[in-house]
Amino acid sequence: MGLVTTAAGTFLPWLRSGTVTRTSYEVLALRGFAGLDNVTGELVRAAWVAVTPVALLCAVLFAARFHRFGAWLAIIFGTITGTVAALAAVQGGNEGSLVGISRTGPVVTLGGAALVIAGAITVLITRARKNVSTSGGTP
Repeated sequence: MGLVTTAAGTFLPWLRSGTVTRTSYEVLALRGFAGLDNVTGELVRAAWVAVTPVALLCAVLFAARFHRFGAWLAIIFGTITGTVAALAAVQGGNEGSLVGISRTGPVVTLGGAALVIAGAITVLITRARKNVSTSGGTP
């Protein structure tokens, strides 16, 4: 559920300009205005566009029983998306200005990322305990 929530949050409003709202992907299209129209900007864009495919990859890895690898990838995924969303969310709330951060997308993405990380840690702990109990060792 956290993977879907995180990916869905990237399609919700992240920027408000007057009465117009923009998704995180539409904001990336404006990266030239922020001076990121170079290699760094392209890397940021490519990484953010990969959010949905990476979420899908994590789900496929879990379904294919590659639990540890899927969990570690999910932790990295959740950390990156959660950090970006948290940075945007704390900048939001400037309702009096003409242009500002819309909190909807960042907050949903952050909530999903927190669920992803919590779920992945739970999977890793459960798998570690299962391995200890099947090997006859003490926990």
